[in-house]
Amino acid sequence: MKGATLLLGQREREALHRLRDQATKAPVNITGLEERIDAPGGKAAYTRQVSAQTVMIRMDFLVTFWIETGHPTGLTRHLTMSVKRDGRVPRPSAVWMVAQELGFVGGLELCRVWLQKLSDSGNAIHVTQPIAIAGGTA
Repeated sequence: MKGATLLLGQREREALHRLRDQATKAPVNITGLEERIDAPGGKAAYTRQVSAQTVMIRMDFLVTFWIETGHPTGLTRHLTMSVKRDGRVPRPSAVWMVAQELGFVGGLELCRVWLQKLSDSGNAIHVTQPIAIAGGTA
């Protein structure tokens, strides 16, 4: 798996800030999420929300961001980032650059990070962090 490099310009930063602002207005309650997705119309509703909270930056990077409620640790940021090229995954430096624009603090070592194999032969990186870790707001 090769890492993909990312450079952020003003346009990308603005798109990420809009995504962050949108996520604070539409938090996702993870309690019972699987059951809601499995209910009639649930998967379509979830897909619409995820799509609405996703931006493409620099042509190949997809970034999805939402705020989750229902965690024992309280409000949690959730970033998912992928590259629309087979066999590529965002480099940790690219993930952290985007994460900072979305409000994450302290480095990836203060986050839960995992790789997800996507059905279209791509890979996504997930990063979550309790908002309380920063002592701030979403």
